[in-house]
Amino acid sequence: MKIWMAAREYSGIAESGGVKNVVRSLSESLVKLGHEVTCFVPFYGCAETECISDFSRAESSAKVSCAGKKIRVDFSSGFLCGVKIVLVGAECFSEKKNVYTYCLADLEKFPEKKVGEGYADNHLMNTVFQKAILAFGEELCAERDSPDVIHCHDACVAALPSIIKNFRKKNFSATKFIVSIHNAGPYYHHEFASVSEAKSYTGLPEKILARATNSGRVEPYLLAEESAVLSTVSPWYADELLDASNSCTDGLSQIFAERKTRIVGITNGFDSSRYAPEDTSLSTLPFPFSPEKLDLEGKWKTREFFLKSIYSEFSEENRDKRKSLERSGFLDGEGKIYFSYHGRLVRQKGILVLLDAARDVLQKNKDARFIINGQGEESLHEMCRSFAQENRGRVVFFYGYEKSSSRLFTASADFAVLPSEFEPCGTEDYIAQIFATIPVAHATGGLNKIIDGKTGFLYEKNDAENLAETLLRLARESLEHPEKFHAIIQEAARHVMTRYSWDSVAEEYERLYGE
Repeated sequence: MKIWMAAREYSGIAESGGVKNVVRSLSESLVKLGHEVTCFVPFYGCAETECISDFSRAESSAKVSCAGKKIRVDFSSGFLCGVKIVLVGAECFSEKKNVYTYCLADLEKFPEKKVGEGYADNHLMNTVFQKAILAFGEELCAERDSPDVIHCHDACVAALPSIIKNFRKKNFSATKFIVSIHNAGPYYHHEFASVSEAKSYTGLPEKILARATNSGRVEPYLLAEESAVLSTVSPWYADELLDASNSCTDGLSQIFAERKTRIVGITNGFDSSRYAPEDTSLSTLPFPFSPEKLDLEGKWKTREFFLKSIYSEFSEENRDKRKSLERSGFLDGEGKIYFSYHGRLVRQKGILVLLDAARDVLQKNKDARFIINGQGEESLHEMCRSFAQENRGRVVFFYGYEKSSSRLFTASADFAVLPSEFEPCGTEDYIAQIFATIPVAHATGGLNKIIDGKTGFLYEKNDAENLAETLLRLARESLEHPEKFHAIIQEAARHVMTRYSWDSVAEEYERLYGE
């Protein structure tokens, strides 16, 4: 099949959340299955193109209509691991130094904005991107090159099936569409404030837009419902999206439940080869180790390296090595049990539950230490920074993201804490398991793929008291009977590498595409 992917991010080229890994790994696995895959990504000012072979810049162009303007777009292309990459160029992309939100580098051009705020013209970016894909297919492709399937990732491109079906000519007449819901939380809808606003950007008829409203707002996922098959990233999250009592989707679940919408749940895979702790060139960790063989000497050496590097590699004097990280607090090196958190600093991730539980754990267990890393909401950033400063020697907090550092933080811990209020799939549990760090997670959405007591631990009620009680119990047991956790470490790594390989997940998508 000829398969097109549409996504705002792609691992190695333009990175933000977990979507980047899903799109790249799925695309490459589909190529291995013999399909012809083309992935469209905006050509941001931060885009990395060195990894793209045979890269040809701005080899063709077109004009698209959006918000009453004619906007020029161009297309650059090349190949990455067998996947054709098409970078969509436009001024609204090239002037941005990040994917979705303002970053420090953006403030030179947009000094009035705040780091972490969503781009003010995100609607323009989304719509120009989608209409550019339509233009590419209609104006620059021969009919024989038309895609059999277009797979759209997340709400930012969920209107594409409707846009194509309403404005297409001949080249998409046989194309089927799938839209994957990676996150239906309130901050991820990319909804238009009204029918009139949606019409001004998309040009879609009012009667179509009116059928896609949620409390007056036009939802891209509801637009997609009429033109595409909806999927999501785990069967557990699919069930939650269809649960009318779900309060975490800002009304979408109630509409899906009422309409009896079909949502296919396929659990995301994980490319463990990119993290293999046996090979430091892949893991980026300082020492090799093997969870499957229970050879963990390198893991403990990695922790020792991390504890020493807090005062050197991550210090203010060596900012060039970790430019994107800001450290608060430190660890005294005398801890015996280490808990880590790595992820976005947003309320969905349960940061408030984590901080309250950690405070209780620190009071009751003198051997406990916490490593926290993330970026996001400014208020949560301040809370984490204050918490680390209040618990000097026992809590360290790194604000920002740097790939090798985040891996080091996770690999240095005994347990990775995942207190998400909801979680469509989750990748941090995968990463922890590959690094012999046992995940402890709220039993919600895709985190239910953790097998309680066998590949990690799940807890039901997501409040600080329950989480603290769980962490204190595990800390006590791991100190008194460390051998009890060896089988979990081994089984977790084995389970991730076999059950959740992208090759097997791609076959599930292949069957869905063939429907």
